[in-house]
Amino acid sequence: MFEMEKAQRVSLTMQVEAKLKGALIVGVLKPGARLVTKEIAEQLGTSVTPVREALLRLVSAGALDATPAQAFLVPKIPLARYQEITLIRKNLEGLAVAQACGQITLQDIEQLKALNAQFMAAKIEHNVERALQANREFRFALYDLAKMPTLTALIEQLWVQIGPCFNYLYPQSTQMAQGQHNYDQLLVALAAGDSKRCIKLIHKSIDDGAAILEKHYF
Repeated sequence: MFEMEKAQRVSLTMQVEAKLKGALIVGVLKPGARLVTKEIAEQLGTSVTPVREALLRLVSAGALDATPAQAFLVPKIPLARYQEITLIRKNLEGLAVAQACGQITLQDIEQLKALNAQFMAAKIEHNVERALQANREFRFALYDLAKMPTLTALIEQLWVQIGPCFNYLYPQSTQMAQGQHNYDQLLVALAAGDSKRCIKLIHKSIDDGAAILEKHYF
């Protein structure tokens, strides 16, 4: 009985952690946001213990800061740290897209086109939350095609750390939304099996996002 209760608690902790990671990655939680264990437990309809364990796991991953007052903070990321993570992301995400390019199918391309259409629609409509979510869905659907789960997990870990900054990517002007941080050319390169161009374009997407954040956040 004890082992079953422990397993259930661990499973619940992982579920809470996944939800919090998702909120961090898509920028729902902004830098400086204060997270109170009891309040999150009430929102999720669970006990305090798995929430606190999930929050502590995110502290260990560098995604949150702990405070003495039983609260946790979404850290404000210095420019130097963001630039360091950006450099690491370009190497890891470049590898992921190159691996995906080598084994992508027509069905995969169609799925990515549909996700890209949702992303573009959200940007044009200035729907910040949906744009952030659609961007995440496109990118990780692409990275999953590399069939390298360890690599995808490392990329996710980096996104969790800087995701709160992504809130400052949007809304964009219509001209910017159509001309920056888009995936049309990437889809063409994927369909052509041009891995070098795919790497170049995913790097450009990361650089486009960094340029917007350096202007509006840092």
